[in-house]
Amino acid sequence: MRAAAMSTFLYTLLGLSVGASLHCSVRREISPCTCRVQEPNSNTILVACERMISFTQVVEALKDKFAPDVEISLRIAYSRMDDFFNHTFQELGLAVTDLKLNHDNLSSLPESVFAGLGRTEYLSLADNSLPEVPNHILQQMPVLKTLDIGRSRLQAITDKDFQNMTDLQHLVLAGNNISQLDQSSMPHTLRHLHLGRNKLMHLNDTLRGLTELEWLFLNGNQLTTLDEQLPREGNKLALLHAGSNQLQKLPQELQNFILLESLFFQHNELLNLGGTVQRARNLKRLHLCHNKIQELLSDEFTELDSLEDLQLGHNQLISLNGSLAPLRSLRCLNLTNNLLQEFSLQDIQGLKRLRIIDLSYNKISHLSGRMENLVEPETRIVELRLDHNLLRTLDGALMGVHGLQKLNLSNNLLEKIAPDDLIGLEDLRILDVSFNRLTTLEETSKTFLPSLEQLYASHNALTALKQDFHGLPTLCRADLSHNQIQSIGRDLASKTHCRMHRLLGVLRVYLTGNPVQCDAQLVETIAVMEANYTKLHGLGHCLSVNQTASTAPSA
Repeated sequence: MRAAAMSTFLYTLLGLSVGASLHCSVRREISPCTCRVQEPNSNTILVACERMISFTQVVEALKDKFAPDVEISLRIAYSRMDDFFNHTFQELGLAVTDLKLNHDNLSSLPESVFAGLGRTEYLSLADNSLPEVPNHILQQMPVLKTLDIGRSRLQAITDKDFQNMTDLQHLVLAGNNISQLDQSSMPHTLRHLHLGRNKLMHLNDTLRGLTELEWLFLNGNQLTTLDEQLPREGNKLALLHAGSNQLQKLPQELQNFILLESLFFQHNELLNLGGTVQRARNLKRLHLCHNKIQELLSDEFTELDSLEDLQLGHNQLISLNGSLAPLRSLRCLNLTNNLLQEFSLQDIQGLKRLRIIDLSYNKISHLSGRMENLVEPETRIVELRLDHNLLRTLDGALMGVHGLQKLNLSNNLLEKIAPDDLIGLEDLRILDVSFNRLTTLEETSKTFLPSLEQLYASHNALTALKQDFHGLPTLCRADLSHNQIQSIGRDLASKTHCRMHRLLGVLRVYLTGNPVQCDAQLVETIAVMEANYTKLHGLGHCLSVNQTASTAPSA
């Protein structure tokens, strides 16, 4: 999913259309190539030639098939091009504005072949076997704006590779084996640069003069520092992706990049933030997962009132130090897999747009700061993940969490849920308390949860079910498997009526792995429940025992 999203992201970056398509009038004449109109009322035709046996076949299929004033986006992929040097693109008689030569196993590109591409603005040579940047052919495309040479085995970028390319704005060199960058190798006109997934250990001051740069991808290299390596004047930089490197600190120059909207530094070796992002007023996404961050300064996010997504999972945080208070636009807070021992709801006071909090896999043994007293009614947390912690009690801390729909308390040490613990959770739809030490759910009958649809309480120590569902009027699924339940009261679900999309449904209760007593009372209970649209699952052994007993011959 994440790879597909990034692909769409890059297609947008490169100016590729993913919109609707229409047939073009010469589709039969150009077979085995295909064509379609880029979009309604467009003057651009998308032509694709795949799995061709030679370049000659391409020339014969397309030569003089389109009017000279029609702009052509031409893609030749997965084809054999052994006779590449025998022809030129000029022979096609086409106005090629976009040219894509992908997966063609190209290792050499004869200069003469690329004659006639004076109108080409986009060139992709990705997924070939090019030992170096083919500068000789680039010189024949004077208006080239976008160049993609990703995944093509390049090893170095020299100061002559992009010489005289005065219009180049988008350059993709991702997925190569680049370990060397000459100091003056990058055109100063670049707006978007992708150097991700290479073998760079140092940037060699290559980016210092790129004052027009807006997006920069450096992820998946071997960089240990970015100090004094980013553009001297990064006033236009909006996105920086430097994840999966070996960085131990963030560059201080980030303080000057006031237009930053996205920062990705996950999978590094960062120990702290060092106050580098305090002034990033436009920052919306900050990803710092999988580092070694041990502390946050109280003023770490002073001016980040536009931040929506903060990812701090898989670090070594023991405290939030009141750092979250300025994050008025925050919607998602990820703190999973840290070393937090306590969480105070005071830390999210005033964060009215916060919707998801992930505190799973910490060492939290205490919750403090009741929401009913500290958080404005406008605060509507939708999902709260507290699973895999050390909670023994909730102490009523979650009372009145407005808008909460999903609450995960699984894999803790809870022995009891008090009536006050869930009061005011009127929107709660999913509650997971599985893998705890609960001996009863009786208190839930004293708490009214009008919207609860799913209850997960498997792998606890429950022994009996009586009126436990009386406060759950719309429950549709209850997983109580692998407990110690021996008896089930016939009134368990008498006040519960499952509703699915406002239609009456069946409440399904799962009881697999419980030592339920198989007696006549159970048979009667099952009948009463089924009449009330409630189905007990996992009691097949009881039904077979009773069936055998009823059919046995009398003495």
